[in-house]
Amino acid sequence: MGAVTNGNGSLRPINDLSYPRNNPSVPSVNSFVKADDFKTTWDDFRRVSGFFRRLDQPVKLAIFDWEKAYHQIPTAPDQWPYLMIKDFDDKILLNTRIAFGGVAGCGSFGRPADVWKCLMKHKFDLLEVFCWVDDNLFIKTHKSKTIMDDIVLRSNELGVKTNKTKFSPFKTEQKFIGFIWNGADKTVRLPKAKLTDRIEQIKVFLRKNHQLSYSQVEVLSGRLNHVALLLPQLSCYLNSVYCWLKNWRNLAAPRYMPPDVMEDLHFWLDTLQLFTNMRLVQDPEPTEIDWVGDASTSFGIGVLIGSNWSQLRVTKGWATATEPARKIAWLETVTIRVGLLMLKRLGVKRGRTLVVWTNNTTSENLVHNKKSKDRWVNKEWKKIRSLLIELQVDIVAKRVRSEENWADALSRGIGSGHLPRHNIQLLLPEDLERWFTTVEPVP
Repeated sequence: MGAVTNGNGSLRPINDLSYPRNNPSVPSVNSFVKADDFKTTWDDFRRVSGFFRRLDQPVKLAIFDWEKAYHQIPTAPDQWPYLMIKDFDDKILLNTRIAFGGVAGCGSFGRPADVWKCLMKHKFDLLEVFCWVDDNLFIKTHKSKTIMDDIVLRSNELGVKTNKTKFSPFKTEQKFIGFIWNGADKTVRLPKAKLTDRIEQIKVFLRKNHQLSYSQVEVLSGRLNHVALLLPQLSCYLNSVYCWLKNWRNLAAPRYMPPDVMEDLHFWLDTLQLFTNMRLVQDPEPTEIDWVGDASTSFGIGVLIGSNWSQLRVTKGWATATEPARKIAWLETVTIRVGLLMLKRLGVKRGRTLVVWTNNTTSENLVHNKKSKDRWVNKEWKKIRSLLIELQVDIVAKRVRSEENWADALSRGIGSGHLPRHNIQLLLPEDLERWFTTVEPVP
């Protein structure tokens, strides 16, 4: 028997049904239970955001929270002998409801909750109901006459009690699974207090000569992973944190932060302090815009987006002017940023996942893996990530054969075949201006 502290400061008892561990002579209750036999619905961020993205009309949102959810689900009497606990006074305690600590706890609650969800959708004029354990998000159109009072009344008739402190009527915005969703603008954001907490938490980690415990790092990784649902462009900058946790030998011993983790957390901090919190719900389906790029060491970079094009000449000596030397992989990576700078000039719809075509394996893998072992490529990729977050878009890479890469000629200095009026003249950032010059079209 154990206990954890709830968010409101109260204690929640935990009946550890996995005890005793690694003792074949006394098997635990959980060892007899298959969690796969108790599957249930998990309406996570991707499922909810996908629904919002498909909406073609404004909607209203409401929140319903089961009152002491697990305590509303009874266990079978023939299971009671295995759920008894002896206290320090040699008395027997019996909880006749499903317990925290049971491997099938979520499913034992979730299966009845799924049925309740179907009943609510059948009974009332609702577009959708999303569930995350005992939290529920109700969605209706503006024309629907359904009110939450009627839903609560019907639920009570069915024996489902409502947590009145977490019950909220239909309105434009609601908080669900840790994010604030807007049914009018189809946007999602972090609560301001939660964003501030994450920033302050990272600042604590970045203090000089500061040792951290395994549990502190584990908590941080979980919370930043939650933020990465809103900012998927940052997910790759958690890999160093996970690697640190994996290599932690003595879990009781605090450790200093490795340099790669410190570098990535600085990038997290800079981004969270500057980005626009209100985000259009991301479309997971890739959008084709005929974007293709290429690079050559002999001339520079060429990018095509539809009929729009840009051509950049690389400065002589670019490869050997730095230590370590820059390679063609850096040029290919800059090609992606040039495409994004073109889109910024042209105007791009927020919330899109855009397809970029490349005949380069390094570029394709980089877009997929988000990181490289090359120092200069990684520095360039961070600038790309910042630009993606600013534009509120993401990218996926697809492969094109070299002979079908229409940007190949541009990257070798050939501009014929492209109309001058479709040329995009870019005002290069200072870090690129040192290495490139834009090529003006020949009339």
